[in-house]
Order: sequence, then structure tokens, then C-alpha cells
Amino acid sequence: MLSLKEKLSNESLTLQWKVKRVDTYNGLLSTAALTRFMLDSAWRLINPGLGDGITSVSSEVQVSHENPTPAGVTITIEAKVTEIKSNNIRIEFQAVDETGVIAHGYNLRHVIDKTNLAQLADRRSAALKTIL
Repeated sequence: MLSLKEKLSNESLTLQWKVKRVDTYNGLLSTAALTRFMLDSAWRLINPGLGDGITSVSSEVQVSHENPTPAGVTITIEAKVTEIKSNNIRIEFQAVDETGVIAHGYNLRHVIDKTNLAQLADRRSAALKTIL
């Protein structure tokens, strides 16, 4: 079986989205929507290669949204794996529209067994029920 480094080192993915009115605030691409597109790119980049029963969760995200993009414009996000340490993966992003760079950032993802994740969620949910 290949290690995460062997599977994912230097992997990259380029995706495009057309900015819809729902993705905007006052007609301009919102940082929240841009971040969602970036995180979706990260997930699509690494999760298909993880195998059955394994997933990744975001543990940290940083986005520098530098230029406005109006509704109706297509943005392109390039996501690239830049570092893998144990079960932690760093993915860096650059987002552009037809006029140039609009944002950059990174996402740290933690690779985890789906069953363990579900058990952790169940334990936390049970604990929350006792205080609500």
C-alpha cells in the first residue's frame, strides 16, 4: 500500500466556477463563497486518493481575498499539495478570474478513519446533550 506521500506529493487540481448571484454580497464574490470553493477544491484534490473508509477534514484555513469579482465571471482555483507530515496535508491555493489573481491561501487537512470520526462525533454529541 502506498503512503500518503507516495500517493499525493505534488498533486494538483484546477477547477472552475461561475460566480452566481447566491455566491455574492452586493454583487461581488463573497469571501465566504470563495473559501467554500477553495475548500471544495482541496477535498476534491485529495479525498479520491485516500481509499475506502478514509476521509480528510479541514483543521485550518487561511484565505487572502485581494480583488473583487462580480457575479457572472468564471473563477479558476488551482490547489496543490505542498507538504505532507504524518496524516496532515497542506494544500495551497491560488484563485484567478479573467483579469488576474483574486486570492491565495492554504488549507491544512487531517486524514482520518471515517469510523473513528463518526465515533468521536457520537461521543461529543452525547456530551452536548447532557449540557443542553
